[in-house]
Amino acid sequence: MSKIISIFNQKGGIGKSTTTINLGAALVKQGKTVLLVDMDPQANTTVGVGIDDEELEYTVYDLLIDKKVKKESILEIIQKTPYEGLEVIPSDITLSNAEITLSNAMSRETILNRILGEIKQNYDYILIDCPPSLGLLSINALVASDGIIVPVATSFFSMKGIKHLIDTITLVQDNLKPELQIIGILINMFDKRKNIAKDLKEQLEEVFGDKVFHTAIRINSQIEYAQDSKTPIIYFDEKCNGYEDYMNLSQEVLKYEW
Repeated sequence: MSKIISIFNQKGGIGKSTTTINLGAALVKQGKTVLLVDMDPQANTTVGVGIDDEELEYTVYDLLIDKKVKKESILEIIQKTPYEGLEVIPSDITLSNAEITLSNAMSRETILNRILGEIKQNYDYILIDCPPSLGLLSINALVASDGIIVPVATSFFSMKGIKHLIDTITLVQDNLKPELQIIGILINMFDKRKNIAKDLKEQLEEVFGDKVFHTAIRINSQIEYAQDSKTPIIYFDEKCNGYEDYMNLSQEVLKYEW
């Protein structure tokens, strides 16, 4: 059965899009079919799989504002990537209008849930890249999801926001999606040479226990080079740490007991 996972953290710059792209590609490498849903107006996930966001005729925004969206319309907007088994519902800057446009819509928190319900059976996994804020776009993503992966950086400010983030997820569980699960907390940009990084990793593990993924995504310049070439690291360099880390992460996700 298809599973929908949001990559969510209200803080920016902690690797949500990078996680979405590379976890998606790693799952495809494991033989799964994956749809990426770009819910961020910055469109980093869209661009990161080789799609030009400035050339798009339609995006996820058009689906969100269509009051009677049909399966055929969704299939027309889905973009194939150069990697068989990996597809994307793209975004562009027009999505920044969604918070205002949708504010008075009926059942506005469940729009994406209805959209993905039309097509989820076509994929093994659907990964949603959430924007770095708690607005209607993020709420839509969480309500549409079966689970959440929370990327964090081993920095003071990233750690500081974790409690508020967990409170937010609890609020969504209590009021909109009781069955929503936290799949795991993913440590990103981990530098084991720094004592503060190791200390903060230990703090996370003390607080969240086995909810912290065993895999930490290590700092790796090849990931940056892959981003620059608009290619997932999985298809860019099979010999680097980034490839190994994301493949290990995908195995943890595949083993998750729903």
